Amino acid sequence: MKRNIYGALAILGVALMVSVPLVQAQSRVKADVPFAFSLQDKSMPAGNYEVIALSDRVLEVWNLDSQHGQLLIKQIATQSSKAQNAKLVFHKYGDQYFLSEIWDGRSDTGTGIAESSREKEVKMAANAAPNAPETVVVAMK
Repeated sequence: MKRNIYGALAILGVALMVSVPLVQAQSRVKADVPFAFSLQDKSMPAGNYEVIALSDRVLEVWNLDSQHGQLLIKQIATQSSKAQNAKLVFHKYGDQYFLSEIWDGRSDTGTGIAESSREKEVKMAANAAPNAPETVVVAMK
């Protein structure tokens, strides 16, 4: 009986030691995005968003209004010659927005987001039109 209690306490202690650094590693920045946009192949409504770094490789883009989010595995590192402010960078084609970069404001490296199949389709259609795609930046706090 005592051995079971000590074993359970030891497991609880190890779990607490492992979880504390993970909680501290999370960083959160917020942004008010005034338009609907696409993240990968998922539609995201306009609203208040929080970008949460769950680990070195995983981000969560969380809509604070609808309480829904999208996990994002970092695949592309975007480098700048100087530290960037925290911001979201979108590609705009006509009235459609696609999230393309996330900068947390703490370093000179951001997260680039690969073009989704939907963005590639819209981009090809936009290339036939005379207007070039725009870049839209939303500041985060």
